Parts: sequence; structure tokens; C-alpha cells
Amino acid sequence: MLASLSLDMMVPDLLKQHPETRPVLDRYGLHGCGGQHGPQESLSFFARMHGVAESQLLNEIKAVLGTVPNAEDAYQPSNADSIYRRYFLAGIAVILTVGAGWGAWLLWQIGFARSFTGVSVLDVNAHGHAQIFGWVGLFIMGFAYQAFPRFWHTTLAIPELAVTTFVAMLIGIIVRTTGMTFHTESWALSAAMFGGFLEIAAVFVFIWQLLLTFKRSDATFEPYMLFVFAALGFFLIQGALSVWHTYNTMTASTRDELLWYVATYQAVLRDVQIHGLALCMILGVSLRLLPGIFALPEIGRKKCVTAFTLILLAIIGEVALFLIYRFTHNHVWAAMLLVPWLMLTIGSLIIPITWKLWRPLPVTDRSSKFIRMAFAWLAISMLMLLMLPVYQIASGIPFSHAYYGSIRHAITVGFISLMIMGVAAKAVPTLNGIDHQSLSALWGPFILVNTGCTLRVSLQTLTDWHPLFFALVGISGLLELTGLAWWGCHLLGLMRQGKRNELSDEVTQTSKPQLIQPHHKVADILTWFPNTSRVFDELGFTLLRNPILRRTVARHTTLAQASAIKRVPLDVMLMELRLVSMTIVQGSEQSCSGHCQDCGDHDHE
Repeated sequence: MLASLSLDMMVPDLLKQHPETRPVLDRYGLHGCGGQHGPQESLSFFARMHGVAESQLLNEIKAVLGTVPNAEDAYQPSNADSIYRRYFLAGIAVILTVGAGWGAWLLWQIGFARSFTGVSVLDVNAHGHAQIFGWVGLFIMGFAYQAFPRFWHTTLAIPELAVTTFVAMLIGIIVRTTGMTFHTESWALSAAMFGGFLEIAAVFVFIWQLLLTFKRSDATFEPYMLFVFAALGFFLIQGALSVWHTYNTMTASTRDELLWYVATYQAVLRDVQIHGLALCMILGVSLRLLPGIFALPEIGRKKCVTAFTLILLAIIGEVALFLIYRFTHNHVWAAMLLVPWLMLTIGSLIIPITWKLWRPLPVTDRSSKFIRMAFAWLAISMLMLLMLPVYQIASGIPFSHAYYGSIRHAITVGFISLMIMGVAAKAVPTLNGIDHQSLSALWGPFILVNTGCTLRVSLQTLTDWHPLFFALVGISGLLELTGLAWWGCHLLGLMRQGKRNELSDEVTQTSKPQLIQPHHKVADILTWFPNTSRVFDELGFTLLRNPILRRTVARHTTLAQASAIKRVPLDVMLMELRLVSMTIVQGSEQSCSGHCQDCGDHDHE
């Protein structure tokens, strides 16, 4: 038994010394997280993050110490371990181009024109679509595919579908954004609709995949799932509503018709996207993730249900009341919007207030400043929303595009984007087996994005009072873009390092092993232990006599796959191959003195 076993022991140290303990950690969601040796975190942190009692985890580890590792439980790289990378990288590419990049350019155009009508509303909508689907949507999908199966102590039901949904989602975003941008072209509407339906299909399969994964797990329904599953529902609803809205705005025959659709349905769509999809998903993930990361207290079931109920009713209420107001033109309905907005404020702030996030956290790291500031911006956006009637009276403007846009920016960039940046700054090093303590604190991106967001919210609001501020508002977009690019390049470097580590592990695994495992390739076995060819022959793999098949099919077929193809029991195959390989190794150690064929080493001189 390992004498130094304790909750302070790092996961990689445990797995290196005792690979027989991997099945215990896999049972609670480790799998390929961090690569062959796991993430750079303690057993105590692992227990908190994966929802298992510390004493239970230690007892289960102690129970298997010193046992012979089971071949089937050995680490086997899987595509499911790195699905998130393609989503995160695509999300970063979107935010730096048609997302924040294009948004910054539109903001400069508005500044030069000294009017928010200085750019086409269809261009603004194309930019907004890229932000929601390409930035928020891709990061939600990548994180969910990676994290939720681990939360539920299982594996993703059909990993191949995650690749399919990525391709469909990315093509949909590109095609639809292109169609919306070139809206004057004859093909634009068809492209936008095709891209939109492709996005809906991808979202539908994504949701179905997660539900199937949860169903096949043994996980019990926890309060945070109320927010998560509601967000998934809103993901699909906003997808359909967004396509419908795009069709109506792109086919509007007159400017008045276009403005009517925008004035009636744009706010409703954004409420469903921002409050329904993004806010609910972030709060749900926060409830599950943040107590483990920062040692925050668990929030009780009753308080979670209360917060969720208030937020859900608020979203339904603000959508219904706004539509009633638009169709009746009765300002009493508009005034009643304060009720759902107050419910939304109370519901969304119950969680950070319970955690007292204005105080230093029990455990801090480089991601904590992003998380705390994100919730601060959430509070600012909610306060601004409640102050909308006061602002209307003070400014004398019945509806201020500048002020309303500032509210939206406070929650989209201040809350949503900072939360994405913070969670990714924690998750990406962990998933790639990199110690986050050795990394940059990311103060540069943090300061730039927060400064940009502050300038945008304040200066955009001030344009209602003096046109001079239009000339300055473009600076905010440039600062935000620079901060996001800095952060994105950092994450890209981490993922590249993780990929290099994986390739290094693969190289290590291609050297002659002490024990043949199910994930080893048939061709590698024949190279390491040439005498095993007779075992394969006796088991019915006579086609391996063909040298061409050895160089092709055998290089891509594992022993586990080969046993399934020939319906040979895997344990029988492993036993016979191991007996021959051990005989070869022992014989080579005793008698090899030169150019020995069996030991595979031709340079012993």
C-alpha cells in the first residue's frame, strides 16, 4: 500500500505510481482528462469537482492498491477527450473575426456617422448572430460535451455525433452569416435559410446527445440541472425564432416593414438568447462548478428552485408583455415590464449574493477575477434595466437605442464573455494536463476587456447627451478585441501544448511495452514480438501472412477490435500473446549478445 496516500496527493503522481487506481478515478469522470497521467490537481480537488465524498474516494483507491492492473482498464486515448478543442478554437476564430472584430468595425462606422443608424440593421443582425451562435453557442456546446458526462460520472453517448454537430454548426454559422451580410444578392436569402436550418439541426442533435448521455448515466437530478435543461430548451427555441426573424427582415419589402419587424421581435429574440440561453446555462454551470473550484458553499435546493422559478417566469413575462405592448400600443403593458425585470434581477442575483462574491474567495486562482467581475457586470446590467424608466424621464427620449444597447453590452461582454474567459482559463489547462499555477495570470486581457466594456457602456449612453461621444466609442471595441485576441492566443498555445504532450505519450506508447494491452495495434505487436505471428495464425488471423495487410489494416486495428472481428475472446487472445511475448523478453535478456531478431534490437554492439 502507498504510504503517502492522502487527499493532498496529486492525481498524476498517483497514476504514475499505481496505474491500477485509474478505474476508480474513471468511475467518477476522469477518463481522458489531462491525458495519460491526468490533470494537475489534488485528490481533494478531484473529489470536490466530481461530486464524490473524499473518504469514499480514498477508501476505493486503497482497496485496489497493489492489485494487478486489468488490461481493459488501461488508459486508451479517445476522440471524446479532445472534442472541446475544435469548438473552442472555432469560437475564438468567430469572436476575433465576424464577432468582436466586425463589431469593432461597425462601432467605428457608427462613430463616424454620429448615429446608430449609420450602419445597416441587417449587418448588425449578422454580427449579433455570429456572437450568439459562433461565440456563445460553440463554447456552450464544447464545454457541455466535455464536462456534463463527467459531472454525471459517465461518458458521452455517441462521440462521433459531437464531431458531426460541430461540422454542421460551423458550416451553418459561416453560410448564414455570409447570406445575412450580402443581403442584397439574389442568393443571400437561400444561403441564410440553409445555414439557419443547419444550425437548428446541429442544436437539436446536440441536445438529444446530452439527454441520451444523462439517461444512460446513474446521475440523480440536481437543482443546477433545472437551469441547464431550461437553457437547452431555449437554445432550440431561439434557433427557430432566429431563423424566422432573419427571413422576415431579409424579405421586408419596405424600410417601414423592416423597422416594424425589428422593433417588434428583435428585443424578444435577444431576451430568449441572452436571458434564456446564456444566463440560464451560466448560472447552472456555476452552481455545479464554482463550489468545487473555489470551495464555495453549496446552495440549497429551495434557494436554487426559487431562483430558477423567478428567472423562468421573468423570461416568459418580459417576452409576453413586450409583444402585447407592441400589438396594442398600450403603454400600461410596457410599464408592467418592470415586474419581470425585477423578478429577473432577484432571481439572477440570489446565487452570487449567497456566495458573497464581493469578498475574497476561499480559494483563488487566475480565473477567479474573471468570475467575480462577470457577476459584477451582471448586477450592473440588471440595475440599468430597472433604471430604464428613470432614464427615459431624465433624457426625454421615449426609447433610447444607446441606453438599451448599453444594457445589452454590459451583460453580453461584461457578464457572458468574461465568464467564458474565466471558465476556459481554468478548464483548458486542466483538460490538457497543464499546471495552471505555472501560467500567466491573464491580467492583460482582463484589464483590456473590462476597460473596453466600461467605456462602451458609459460612452454609448452619453451619446444621448452629446454627439461628441460618438467619436470616442470606437476605442472601446478596439480594446475589447485586443483583450480577446490576447486571451485567445493564450488558449491556443495551451491546446497546442496539450496536443504535443499527447503525441509525446503516443511515441512513448509505441516503444516495446512490458505488458500487451487491448489498445495496442496488431502491427505494433508483430514488430515488437515477431514470434507472436504464430499466435495470430492459430487464432484464425491467417490474412496477416500477407505483408500488404500488415502494413495497412494491421496498423490501424487494435487487439480489441481484432478480437471482435474474429469473435475470439479478448482475454484468451491477450493471455496467449502475453505468454509468447514474455518468453521472448526473458530469452532475450538471458542470451541476447548481438544481432537478435526476437528482441527487436539490432544494435547491441
